[in-house]
Amino acid sequence: MSLSYKKVLVSGIVQGVGFRPFCARTALEMGVAGAVRNTSEGVVLELEGEAALLDAYLNRLETEQPDAAHITSIEIIENDESRFVPAFGTFSIERSIRREEQKVLIPPDIATCDDCLAELEDPENRRYHYPFINCTNCGPRYTIIKDLPYDRPLTTMSSFPLCERCREEYEAPADRRFHAQPNACSDCGPRLELTDSRGGMLATGDDAIAVLVNDLLQGKIAAIKGLGGFHLACDARSDTAVEMLRKRKDGPHKPLAIMVRDVEAADSIVVLSPTAQRLLGSTRRPIVLCPIRKGNGLSPRLAPGQTTLGIMLPYTPLHHLLMKHFRALVMTSANRSDAPIVCENDAALRELSSIADIFLMHNRDIHMPIDDSVVMPYGKSAILIRRARGFVPSPVSLPFRAPVIAGAGGEMKATFAISQGNLVFPGQFLGDLKQLETVVFYKRAMTHLLRLYNLHPKYLAYDMHPQYLSTHAAKESLGDAAEETLAVQHHFAHMAACMIDNGHHGDTIGVIFDGTGYGEDGALWGGEFLAGNLEGYRRIASLYQTSLPGGEKAILEPWRFALSLLKESFDAETAIALGATLWPEYSIKARAIVNTMHSAQKTTSCGRLFDGVSAILGIRSVISYDGQAAMELEAVARGRLAAPFALSCQEGFWILDWRPAIRWIADRIRSVETSVLSEAFHRGLSRSVAELCEILSRRTGIRHIALSGGVWQNKRLLSLTERLLRRRGLIPLIHHSLSPNDECVSVGQVAIGAAKWRK
Repeated sequence: MSLSYKKVLVSGIVQGVGFRPFCARTALEMGVAGAVRNTSEGVVLELEGEAALLDAYLNRLETEQPDAAHITSIEIIENDESRFVPAFGTFSIERSIRREEQKVLIPPDIATCDDCLAELEDPENRRYHYPFINCTNCGPRYTIIKDLPYDRPLTTMSSFPLCERCREEYEAPADRRFHAQPNACSDCGPRLELTDSRGGMLATGDDAIAVLVNDLLQGKIAAIKGLGGFHLACDARSDTAVEMLRKRKDGPHKPLAIMVRDVEAADSIVVLSPTAQRLLGSTRRPIVLCPIRKGNGLSPRLAPGQTTLGIMLPYTPLHHLLMKHFRALVMTSANRSDAPIVCENDAALRELSSIADIFLMHNRDIHMPIDDSVVMPYGKSAILIRRARGFVPSPVSLPFRAPVIAGAGGEMKATFAISQGNLVFPGQFLGDLKQLETVVFYKRAMTHLLRLYNLHPKYLAYDMHPQYLSTHAAKESLGDAAEETLAVQHHFAHMAACMIDNGHHGDTIGVIFDGTGYGEDGALWGGEFLAGNLEGYRRIASLYQTSLPGGEKAILEPWRFALSLLKESFDAETAIALGATLWPEYSIKARAIVNTMHSAQKTTSCGRLFDGVSAILGIRSVISYDGQAAMELEAVARGRLAAPFALSCQEGFWILDWRPAIRWIADRIRSVETSVLSEAFHRGLSRSVAELCEILSRRTGIRHIALSGGVWQNKRLLSLTERLLRRRGLIPLIHHSLSPNDECVSVGQVAIGAAKWRK
């Protein structure tokens, strides 16, 4: 009887997720002979057995793959159905091979699995309370990988030689830790230590956690080294501890994320929808924004001015050991505002000693630091607010193959993106590039991804803004490799990213609402209606344009832009008079600003419009973090009224005019509740957007409407607008795999570059 032989390439997320052990166990169970190995292209299998058996085996690989795996293709490289002499006696895992081109997908970090948690709490298990327990189904991945293929010597675990018992597990095909690269135990693996703010040793191992718990209960602030960096932690019940953390971190209002013991604890603190519960419990373990439950027993200072709270479940063994003693802990990123997360022990002691009283650290290095992801439940899916741990480095797909292109991204909420074939790899959220540390981090992260995939981009797409630091950082990272470059308009990149996020590449109307982006006319755009596809666009409408007094000062002080809204809606003297009433502390400045406003730069910014309305309503006239005024405006919105907006057309270009809404709101400030006026602004804007999209759709024949830009993180505006668009027979495209804010810009740049350079 002849045997069949197949050589198969399995592509996707198939390394670092227990895929080779799964292949070996399934083969031994079914009686399939052969071998499996990691390569730079993916996992290569050589299979020997009866033809029907091999087909059944490949079917099981696809249908029973490990939870963390994601197969994108199974390709038969060789197929021989007439082999008479067996070449394999059994099934084995062979040595990994690295080739010139890297195609394997790197897995994100994976939350601790139930099997490991059971062992963690079993006094009879040798890993009882070991804070670095993991297996092929869970544990660190992206944060510890130095190079590909994914093998222990190419990770930060290379400095921890396996003990005899761990090696036996690592080499046993039937074991859950078969080829689990971070495998370790208390005899051979990483260890905990607790120090004071000067680095003085306080405790190690279990004792370190016990002392830490006691100190947190006493109101102290801790810096805790996690999977992708340090967190700053304190007792979420204590107003004193929360206020102390805010004062030391110089963040008086910015919402603080919390970690809770379990789903039951979460449900007692916030209102959990089925979608929120699913997101919380996923292997990605993001921070999930949920409505705050009244009387939840936590400090009201966690998220001042907000109706939602960012909440996450433990995702490492250390977190689980710690959270047994707490219902909820503040777990916020350990960094200065807009700087990268701190990930090294020495750096933590140096940079965080003025914030944290105690430091819980370990000696497993974090090769690539990464922040926690933040998501907002939206119907049965979610909107990404920050795309980082658990999502990165998973790619998104292009509708066609492209050369290797780098996208430099934006400046705030910076990311980069790199294409390979028909995939785009978006980098993680990096922060604001106006911080020198973030520029250094940007170049480090880009260089790391390029080296991992052995990519050498010949093309660079970047933002049209002439002074964006992302462009300079990308060019320095690429060196002389980029032979051709392409400047991409900011809002066009947003539209393209939303199209890619939805697998759509036909003609689209983009409604791009954000803070500001450099326009082709040199003005600051931010409330744009574009029509086109990946190959080009035309600007067909915008919000009414007004002055941005003080430039960036108007971002930090929304009352300045509110003055501009009032001047355009009434006149200079009325604006000065209203300003003196609304913000008496700025009355002298207000007159000077109004009188010089004619020389200020112009903008169509929708983000600034939200800020200005927030200031007019007395909600927030000065901010302490990005987006605060708009977020607090959304948080108070209640009611059913809608403020009037106007639409007009001038030589084929449409204007969405907010001046009637500002006059309507100003006339009612003293007689109508702030919450009702906020809701009226949201409803009026959403109605006018939908109405204008219907007009533009009739004129262009385009039905797909891409909603992108940071303003569309406003859940109220998004849900109102999406519903109204659908009622008009239009097809709204919203982000799901990428954030609608400037994090998505780099992917849009790559997509536009791919449409140009693939020809």
